[in-house]
Amino acid sequence: MKTINLILLVVLLLSESLLAQNLPENAILKNFKPFPTPRTNGRPGEVYRITADGKKYIVQDIVAIKEKISEEGDLIGRMYFTADELLTLLNLEFDRVEIIPVEVKILKAVREYNEQTTIDKILYGNDKIRELVVDEESKYFIIRETIRTKDITFRFSHEIVKKIKRGANALSEIKSNQELDFPFEIRKKFKKEKRIFFLDQEIKKDPYDD
Repeated sequence: MKTINLILLVVLLLSESLLAQNLPENAILKNFKPFPTPRTNGRPGEVYRITADGKKYIVQDIVAIKEKISEEGDLIGRMYFTADELLTLLNLEFDRVEIIPVEVKILKAVREYNEQTTIDKILYGNDKIRELVVDEESKYFIIRETIRTKDITFRFSHEIVKKIKRGANALSEIKSNQELDFPFEIRKKFKKEKRIFFLDQEIKKDPYDD
C-alpha cells in the first residue's frame, strides 16, 4: 500500500509540473513564476533544490552573486496561473479549472536580476557548483530574476469567479460604466516591498549537461 501511495504521489507531482510547463505565455513577465507567498527572501542568487518526491529545500543564498536593480514602473497585463498557485498565493480554491487567466497590475515594479557571466564565474570558474550540487536525486535551480512591489492587484473574469469554491468573498467588484473583461479583483498592499514573482534557471555540475 505504501508503494502504491508513493507512486500516486510521484504521478501527481509530475502532472502538476507538466501543467505548469504548459501554461500559455504571459503578456508580461514571460516565464516568471509566483512565489507561494509574498516575501522578503528569495533574491537573485538563491539556490534551491527539488527532490525526487517534489519537496523543495533552500540550499544557499550565494552572497557573492550581487543582484542588479531596474525600476520598471507600473506593469499591467495578462498572466496565467495554476489553481494550486492561486490557492497558496491568494487563498482561492477553484472547482474544475486548472489554468486561470488573470489580469495583473503591479505598481512601481522593481526588477532584480543577475548576469549570466557573473553566475558562470562564481559557480563554475570558482568551482562553487560542487559545493552546492551534492544530491544526485535532486534538481537544482538558481533564482535569476525577481519582481518586487508594495502594491499588486489580481483581476478575474466573471467565468472564473463562478468557479471559485472558497475565498470569493475576498474579491471586490470594480464599478465601471464600461464592460470589463476582468471585473473582480484582489489588491495586496505591503508596508515594505515584497518579492512576488521569480525567474529561475536549472544548474548542474557540468554547465553543458543536457
